[in-house]
Amino acid sequence: MERSLPIKLDCTEVFRALELENEKPPSIFSRIYASFLRRAKIRWNYKVWIVFDFASTIISIFTYYLLSFIVTNEQIVFAGYAGTYFAFALIGVSFDHFISASIRSLGRTLRLEQYYGTLESVVSTETSISTVFLGDFFYYFVYSIIFMIVGLSLGYVLGAGIILNIPIILQSAVIIILMVLSHLPIGLLSAAMILKYKQGNPISWALTWINQFFSGAFFPIHLMPHYLRVISYVLPLTFSLDALRRVFINGESIFSMYVSGDILFMTVYSLIMLPLAFFIFNKMYNNVRKEGTIGAY
Repeated sequence: MERSLPIKLDCTEVFRALELENEKPPSIFSRIYASFLRRAKIRWNYKVWIVFDFASTIISIFTYYLLSFIVTNEQIVFAGYAGTYFAFALIGVSFDHFISASIRSLGRTLRLEQYYGTLESVVSTETSISTVFLGDFFYYFVYSIIFMIVGLSLGYVLGAGIILNIPIILQSAVIIILMVLSHLPIGLLSAAMILKYKQGNPISWALTWINQFFSGAFFPIHLMPHYLRVISYVLPLTFSLDALRRVFINGESIFSMYVSGDILFMTVYSLIMLPLAFFIFNKMYNNVRKEGTIGAY
């Protein structure tokens, strides 16, 4: 039985409270923080879910740790990485939540607001839907950082052989930001579909699966047939994971030939796809507002 409905309704009033408490309109940063806090409070009411979410990641890491005793490292070396299969798979597991946050968080936010009937209440204030998205996405981004820290730390303790120091962490931050930006277009398109068609989120689920399978999240892409490998080279996650593995496993700089090539692909992809995704989302958003069905479930 869902018990969060009263909490949900109280939390959505935070935007109106901001407007009433201050003589002048609250800043955009105050609104984003309020949206972030709202999502965090809602999620914190499901502590068992959070525990199982972390447990599933930890179990996955232990699973690949055991697999590393069976899978040989020759294929990993052939793929261009100096580490073991465990280190290879650890990167895929530890950064998986960033992909999930980019692709599914915006659609999840819209769906929940529609389900509880609070979407129209939120957008009827001076708070725009983009502010709500930014606050919620900031929460999921922070949540993903915690997962990354837990995953990499556990892998390091288990002897994954990854490199953890300040320069590596700072350089990885650049890759993570580009990884998130290059996957946001998929999340925006998923949210647009939910706004328009209400039911289901097929784009995010399908592309999440395709990403994990074809981008080499858990095995080197060169193990696939050539005709399937073509798909891998058009997915931004392929280049994101390659850059992260070369930094954390090989100790390469973001200015090295391979990593800089990965960064260039993610940058160009983001510059092309983000404006297109924003255009499609805004078109869908304006259409449902004219139809008066923005909050329809």
